[in-house]
Amino acid sequence: MIAKNGLTRSIAQSMANRAFWYFVFGLFVVQAVWFALSAAYPMAFDERYHFGLIQLHAQHWLPFFTSQPPTGTYGAVVRDPSYLYHWLMSLPYRGISLFTHSQTTQVVVLRLINVALFAYALILFRRVLRRLGVSTALTHVSLLAFTLVPVVPFLAATINYDNLLMVVVPWTALLTLDVLAAVRERRVPLARLSMVLCVLLLGSLVKYPFLPVMVVVTLFLLWQAWRQRLFAAVAWREAWVDVRKLSFLRQALLVLLLVTAAGLFAERYAINMVRYHTPVPKCDQVISQVECMEYGPWDRDYALAQFKPADFHPNPVGYAQSWFYGMWYRLFFAIGPEPVYDTRAPLFVIGRAAVAIAMLLVVGAAARFRWLFAGHPERLLLLLILLGYGLALFADGFAEYVHTAAPVAINGRYWVPFLPLFFALSGLAWANILRRRPFIKTGVAVLVLVVFLLQGGGTMTYIVRSRDSWYWPDVTVRRLNSSIRTSVSPLIFGKDLPRPKD
Repeated sequence: MIAKNGLTRSIAQSMANRAFWYFVFGLFVVQAVWFALSAAYPMAFDERYHFGLIQLHAQHWLPFFTSQPPTGTYGAVVRDPSYLYHWLMSLPYRGISLFTHSQTTQVVVLRLINVALFAYALILFRRVLRRLGVSTALTHVSLLAFTLVPVVPFLAATINYDNLLMVVVPWTALLTLDVLAAVRERRVPLARLSMVLCVLLLGSLVKYPFLPVMVVVTLFLLWQAWRQRLFAAVAWREAWVDVRKLSFLRQALLVLLLVTAAGLFAERYAINMVRYHTPVPKCDQVISQVECMEYGPWDRDYALAQFKPADFHPNPVGYAQSWFYGMWYRLFFAIGPEPVYDTRAPLFVIGRAAVAIAMLLVVGAAARFRWLFAGHPERLLLLLILLGYGLALFADGFAEYVHTAAPVAINGRYWVPFLPLFFALSGLAWANILRRRPFIKTGVAVLVLVVFLLQGGGTMTYIVRSRDSWYWPDVTVRRLNSSIRTSVSPLIFGKDLPRPKD
């Protein structure tokens, strides 16, 4: 028993060690950089689309388009709210293009910038989880499991706006946690509150599905302020003290940032509401149907809608099954480059283990719901963000299903910026359930990591499932990846079992 307890403590201490965090971080960077350098352009997840928009933005200095470009390939970009990533990425692209006209070099450098964004997000998430009261060991285990989800390093290396959203989510959480801590002390931290508002406004311009997060955070902060009776005039008079502590330069920069963020938000969303009565207008509300036909997602939905059966009746239960299945499948699958989109099924062990783990995590969170959230408004806020975003994502997908009679645009990568929160909150509940059984708790964590590491986690699913055509047309690159595939494949159990239906 003494030996068992000693081993448990030793493993737990190792997982809490800073060296283990460096291993987690380093392993992720190596995997993502491998994708950035090896995978052929254009990678799946719309890399051609995003790279093309970056090039288009590089021809203008304003962050948004004031007139529709002479192409419908990218949709109605003149009123599309999701433009901030493309404009920001156009800045380094302008510099790169001064030194080289090689598309391969430009793509690889932009991919590496995306890897850096995602890596920074991991650092921010580590801070968020520690602020939530998650132990150092559980924080590191959660982030390692997260980075071993096969789609995660793949997405990180792709030129895609999800990688900037990946930074926005934990940044929003950290700033909001600061505000909640002050509200609990019955203070209005006006400077920090202004920063939260700026990040929310700008985050919604990175990707419009961030809007539900903005709504949840805003309503939650108003609710907490009301509970603490912070709407009194005296509280707001004292709030200016927080701003006066800043230097004049910082005050000016904060006002400038707030005005800019509010102006950009209003230019897109407010005008869209006035002109089109929706924050995100459909393509053919803005430009002609002929132009919209050049935009792949709109053309797909239009074609499906034309052939929708006259007797079609939406089936919410059936759609929910397709939705959950699609989310799982596209978090653990492997996919080749455009335009073929050669899709390969998740590997047997890690795919099934992920389902079992997800179900256990949900059960654990439900079983310890009161302990997990009572007296912890910061944890409750993050739960509401997960639920609010998930419901909005499901509702948006269901609306498309009603329109097209087909379950379209169901992608597990939409959950990537929120998965660390789910892993950590649910893991925290299980840590409490098993608090008197440290050997079981540590043993399960080790088992999960071993399964993910050895049965398809991270880049391994892609390598085992890939073809030579998935890589750059370079002899060395293809030979190296072929050698790795030959070496790794014998370790994977069940890789040749019949694939599930797509």
